[in-house]
Amino acid sequence: MATQTGITIAGPNAPYTVVDNIPRPTPGPKQALVKSLFVGINPVEPFMQHSGLLIEEFPAIIGSDVTAVVLETGPGCEKLKKGDYVFGCVPIGQNKLSPFQDTFLVVEDWVFKKTDKVSLEGGCTVGSGILTAGLALLDGQYMKLQPAGTSWAGAAINQQSWVIVMGGSGTVGQYAVQIAKLCGYQVLASTSVSKAEIARKAGADATFDNRAPMEEQLGIIERVTGGLFAHVIDASVQAFELSVKALDTISKEKFKYFSTTDDWSEMSVPETISLYRVQLGQLGRFTTDLAKHTNEKVAEMIALFEGHFEAGGLRPLESYQVLDGVGWEKVIEAIDDFEAGKFSQKPIVKVHEE
Repeated sequence: MATQTGITIAGPNAPYTVVDNIPRPTPGPKQALVKSLFVGINPVEPFMQHSGLLIEEFPAIIGSDVTAVVLETGPGCEKLKKGDYVFGCVPIGQNKLSPFQDTFLVVEDWVFKKTDKVSLEGGCTVGSGILTAGLALLDGQYMKLQPAGTSWAGAAINQQSWVIVMGGSGTVGQYAVQIAKLCGYQVLASTSVSKAEIARKAGADATFDNRAPMEEQLGIIERVTGGLFAHVIDASVQAFELSVKALDTISKEKFKYFSTTDDWSEMSVPETISLYRVQLGQLGRFTTDLAKHTNEKVAEMIALFEGHFEAGGLRPLESYQVLDGVGWEKVIEAIDDFEAGKFSQKPIVKVHEE
């Protein structure tokens, strides 16, 4: 049996270990075997390593955002062929589908096929960020995104309405801004003053200081939107009270929607507000209706998003940092530095040459 190198974890809170005895997987139906090229570091990696949650077996191989090249395809894999580049966020916690190893498996419907519009490094900024934002808005708030190149009369109606993105300069926030704009809305984004330009480059029409007193932030929301908003997404995991209060006291809309990336805290909202908690970790699982729905929704969104990346309506993040050095030891170092708060941008690590 062919083996390969990668990073494993023996159990909850066990150290990351570079090993050379990982079995090399074989692609099944609608799968492809791919070689890891770049990986992106996200909060989910240290979360899984410390807690052991979302992991299906130990020793565990983890990872989330990745760019890779196709080496081999399985039966019925029609979207991908040998030599294609792919990027995205993998179903986390499943060894054969995890990117912290030389090669791993991807399911063709759950991965982006790379074109010249997205760099290898930039592809590592896309997966978890855009899928989280997409679930929050397109699934949780029933917003409609038309295929690229399709004119949509509803966009003219939406332009009278606002979407509020809390944390608009972060990875999820920037993609939420882009998606909301493609759906025809105006966007008001909260961010620190120093990062307001990031949200504006993503497409935000206006920003406000998320460190100002709450009453001041609510005043800006009312003045900018005139109460013409029904959609709020908290990509910061820090603006629950502000978000709910804005919807409850300022919004003039009958139906109101609040989406959050916080899927662990206890929370409740008034009956007039629909609450949606993004659970991207359900991707690749099949035991619950939520997991099955997430699988279907991700496949649907990726097909739409691929067209918009090619047309230029969606763009990878500009704010990322490719670290010096190559290989799995560098990935471990990057996770440690990420936990220590040493990065102001999303860290990307090169693990193999092409």
